[in-house]
Amino acid sequence: MSRLTKISLVQQGVIAQNEFAKLLMMGSRGLIELAAPLTDEERRDFEIHIHGSYSSALAVQVKSVMKLVRLSKNVRGLHCQFTVRAARIVNDPLFWYFFACLDPRTMRFLDPTFLVPSHIVHQQASPVETGEFWEFTVQASMELDSADRWTPYRVNALDLGKKALAIMRQQTPGESTARLLALPDVVWLQRH
Repeated sequence: MSRLTKISLVQQGVIAQNEFAKLLMMGSRGLIELAAPLTDEERRDFEIHIHGSYSSALAVQVKSVMKLVRLSKNVRGLHCQFTVRAARIVNDPLFWYFFACLDPRTMRFLDPTFLVPSHIVHQQASPVETGEFWEFTVQASMELDSADRWTPYRVNALDLGKKALAIMRQQTPGESTARLLALPDVVWLQRH
């Protein structure tokens, strides 16, 4: 019988997605609901919303690495590279990426993690077009005193639920919501 010596990329993805879900649910004290899509044609791992409120739903793609890299002598960094077919790139205020380093020693995410709007990732993650695909590279400092382009999107793992709630509460009704509100006899209720 052979021993597993390495977590596969599929296993890593499942572990990261489950850790993300746990942190959102527990960090929001149960206010955040998550649903995994049955199909993955739109590159999202979860649809999340505030319990009982569907107007502020976000789609989230979870990306993880299992080791940090040296960005310079004294700077540890998260280096995550991924490719997207050009026709499947989504730049939408309701589509976000989550980046984290899953530490195999502690079996949890290292702080900080990063929750970033899709359009920021697609603009700032060193995009390179190769044929029908775009390659993106997120290289974010993990040092607490850094001030790189990813710093505004940092969030400690235990604060992830609160951060996601704040993002969803800031969302304004989109085009589909506006069409819904235009229907006769529709009343909009929102909790503050």
